[in-house]
Amino acid sequence: MIPSDVATQWELSGSAVNLGSGLINDTYCVDERLVLQRINSQVFTNPESLVTNFLKVYEHIRDLVPKLVPTVTGEFCYEDNSGYFWKCMVYHPSRNFQTLPDEMVYAAGRAFGLFLRRLSNCHARLQPVIPNFHRFDHYLDVLEIAVDGSEEHVDRKLVDKCREIVNTKTQTGELQIIHGDCKINNLLFDLHSEEVVRIVDADTLMWGYPAWDFGDLVRSIATGRERSMRLKQRLLSVCQGFFEQFPVSKEDAEQYAYAPIYMSMMLGVRFLTDHILGDRYFKVERIGENRTRALEQFEIAECFNSMYKELYGSICACIDSSE
Repeated sequence: MIPSDVATQWELSGSAVNLGSGLINDTYCVDERLVLQRINSQVFTNPESLVTNFLKVYEHIRDLVPKLVPTVTGEFCYEDNSGYFWKCMVYHPSRNFQTLPDEMVYAAGRAFGLFLRRLSNCHARLQPVIPNFHRFDHYLDVLEIAVDGSEEHVDRKLVDKCREIVNTKTQTGELQIIHGDCKINNLLFDLHSEEVVRIVDADTLMWGYPAWDFGDLVRSIATGRERSMRLKQRLLSVCQGFFEQFPVSKEDAEQYAYAPIYMSMMLGVRFLTDHILGDRYFKVERIGENRTRALEQFEIAECFNSMYKELYGSICACIDSSE
């Protein structure tokens, strides 16, 4: 599972088990002491840049993220004999969720809000690890090219609706370094409390709009597509935690309220494109899984569109309480 030359670089001798359910990289826990990760070089074409970017911002977030562990030669990234790149981190005993319990939603918002606040004063120059990442217009162009060369049927109205989102709701405001993959399953929770002990998967650190991270977080919080009271309460809780740590102005509230729609639609387009192109990016267990994921994201986007005014109101209420 772990090549012998990789094990030698980090002096690993114990058993390794698969860790997490990521759709990109392969991650292993060794002896409940270290986390070893093989970087997907088809997605990250310059794997060393992930480590370089992380080290540039580490001092700002050192208590929020796992520490990188160097090889025996002092390097933080290693290319094995087969051409795969690996990195290693300290393991933190913790709990991780795909669906977050209600009582932990506030802590999730607080953790990512703090992460962004810490990086708001970091002006490091980062390398783009994935060109055009989070650029909705780029993903739409790629989708249309893929559709033109495929027999896959794609609803033209859906593509037009996505174009409308890009043209009328493009994110604005001040750029800063963001996480780039702000989902609940990238949070490690304490074994005995509701507190977040570490934020993981900082491979997509990038300059971008903080609203993107907020939108991705809120998207991942949703457990249903109906306008339920439970979902409304979860959204209020995540807003309270997030904006307590990362205050924004009333003028910015609209783009934050729209961000979950933007991020859900964009991810849906990415899933659909990957399905058409033969599942090159996201891991799948069966053909058609990425298409199913795409449809789920489009439904979530519709849900957030129907709840836009309520989310906007929650954000404004959180802003008022922090002033």
